[in-house]
Amino acid sequence: MAKIIFVISRMDVGGAEKIFRELAIGLAGDSGFYDVTLLCLYGRGKLASGLEEKGIKVYENIVRSRFDLAGFLRFAGILRKVKPDILYIAGQPLSQAAGAIGALFVKIPVKILGFHSHNLAHRPFYKSLIDKISILSADKIVCVSESQKRHISAGKKLKPGKIKVIYNGVDINKFKPGKKAAEGDKVVIGTVGSLRREKGLDVLLSAAPAVLKKCPSAYFLIVGDGMEKDFLLGLAKKLGIEDRVDFLGQRDGVENIIPRFDVACSSSRTESFPVSMLEYMSCGKAIVATAVGGVPEIVKDSVNGFLVRSECPEALAEKLIYMIENQELRASLGANGRRMAEEYFTLDKMLENYKALFGDM
Repeated sequence: MAKIIFVISRMDVGGAEKIFRELAIGLAGDSGFYDVTLLCLYGRGKLASGLEEKGIKVYENIVRSRFDLAGFLRFAGILRKVKPDILYIAGQPLSQAAGAIGALFVKIPVKILGFHSHNLAHRPFYKSLIDKISILSADKIVCVSESQKRHISAGKKLKPGKIKVIYNGVDINKFKPGKKAAEGDKVVIGTVGSLRREKGLDVLLSAAPAVLKKCPSAYFLIVGDGMEKDFLLGLAKKLGIEDRVDFLGQRDGVENIIPRFDVACSSSRTESFPVSMLEYMSCGKAIVATAVGGVPEIVKDSVNGFLVRSECPEALAEKLIYMIENQELRASLGANGRRMAEEYFTLDKMLENYKALFGDM
């Protein structure tokens, strides 16, 4: 039985955290093959709930800050106790630092560094230093898109063979096309994600007046929470569109909300390989998205959606209007997306790829 420890800062609601949860559950469910432990360096976070019932050991509140030397020693103590065969570290500065320090005290047969959610460009010196140390000490790097692999191999001067791309996956039985609830005359443009600057929701709101001028039936549904919430609420009011935008906040059961969308939208400034987009596709929704990071590996222009330039409300508005005015096209693109999710982006396929990686190591 292989002992695997996953290390992450905390399991808040987010795409990378969803993948960690599904990966841990999937491996723990493979009875007799994997002994899975999750280390949440800070608090657990919402997505760590219920994991013990699925046979996963969870440690939390290990460090109090990035300067907590005693916390890093506690982390090393857990490694010494568990004696993992594989240490899988989230590509976050705190997790990377903890992994590097812990490995100084405890011999780890295999160290894997997984970059699930962030861009390594334009980072402060101390974070770049942590990246350099952790990347060089890792036996394997996992990226979630070919775009991310190219960026890391070029920017960090790594041989491409050290990097393995494993696409994220989604539970296609949970996220599936459903009967759309009646919304009156509304055509719902929806998005799911954290309210952070990199998600570009200000760009979506800035595109909304042009969309509403041409298509008064348009209605914007934003699912998620975050530090930009007050700013975005203020922007919607400033633009005079507050009565056509609904901020739903953080919600459980997004698989029951996405079917309300007529068009799914991503206006991000940066992305790796967004889980939310896989969820849209799995629910059979056509997508309008900015062509950043790994997004063009998910959205194929004119096949399951449309790609637009980032930071360009005008281009985003143009494609949203086109989608709203072409209902049959929306249905066709959405059906194509569902087929693509079934073929390339299932949770089972993702788990198979990780098991193959761990087996090879």
